[in-house]
Amino acid sequence: MTGIGTHDNTVPATPDTLPGACYWFTDPDGALCLSPWCMARIQDPDAQCLCDTLTARLDRLTGRLRDLEERQEYANVWWQALSSVVRDHPDGQVIVAETRARTGR
Repeated sequence: MTGIGTHDNTVPATPDTLPGACYWFTDPDGALCLSPWCMARIQDPDAQCLCDTLTARLDRLTGRLRDLEERQEYANVWWQALSSVVRDHPDGQVIVAETRARTGR
């Protein structure tokens, strides 16, 4: 499929060639049909398609989630290393007790 169909320039569509956004198509009887993928077009066929906007937002949020997961993974490794060092330190129990006292735990 080379693009998303418009009202004036429809694209042929089969279940295997559906685009990832709203598109106009002609059914086998020749009727012009809209396949809405976003709420804007579901509510009003003449509304501006928001699929590209929603896809861009999803891509940004997916990237942000990936960054946060990487940061959390690094923090977990760092925390495990720090905990191991404190446990192995001769004053480890004193350090842990003082930390608990300062944090109220």
